[in-house]
Amino acid sequence: MSLDDTLPKPGEGVRGDGGGVPVRGRPNGASRSRRMKSELTHEKLRRATALLLEQKPLRELKVADITGLAAVSPSTFYIYFADVSEAVLAVLAEVYKDLPDFPGMIRGFARETLKEDVQAYVRSYLTFWDDHYAVLRLRNLAAEEGDVRFRASRDSAFQPMAAALAEKIAVFRGEELGEDDVPALAAAVVAIGALERLTAVIRMKPKGKEVTRAKLLDAATLMFRDMIEPR
Repeated sequence: MSLDDTLPKPGEGVRGDGGGVPVRGRPNGASRSRRMKSELTHEKLRRATALLLEQKPLRELKVADITGLAAVSPSTFYIYFADVSEAVLAVLAEVYKDLPDFPGMIRGFARETLKEDVQAYVRSYLTFWDDHYAVLRLRNLAAEEGDVRFRASRDSAFQPMAAALAEKIAVFRGEELGEDDVPALAAAVVAIGALERLTAVIRMKPKGKEVTRAKLLDAATLMFRDMIEPR
């Protein structure tokens, strides 16, 4: 697939542009045209970045690579982004628009259907990572290396899930959580962190009938279920 295949066709507009916003003091048609052209250029750069992330790590990705694929000049790139990392963050912002309501799914876990609810959450989470693995993996690596921008991006997705799971653990286990027990939030952070790591393990395709994707999904479901409500 080429970059042009991923972009809107003439007359279709750019997702999220609302058809252009008139600027006061300028002819509406001209300002709308400039606005749409600007948004289309931004989208071309962002989608070029996303495609290149499938091919090379962040350290090797250059502005020239992005502008070459997007067919714009390097000077145009700097109108929209300060550096390559900022372009990657723009890719993440777009990916997050497709982020399922994972905290809502967790809050919806019910005792009567806990296994099915947890399994649906795990399957949805792994599917989301399958669809956006390159940029999500890069986000985590950059965050672990100390980049505060990528750490904030990861936290914005991770923390609401951890908080929702901690609340569910506290509700389901109730008085069983004594002073000497592991805090619910600590357990939640470990569980979701393990699920993140599982996405990488699955892509390595471990050999053996006992570690297929389906078996690993079942194991993750069991881990979550027993953490929320030990049998």
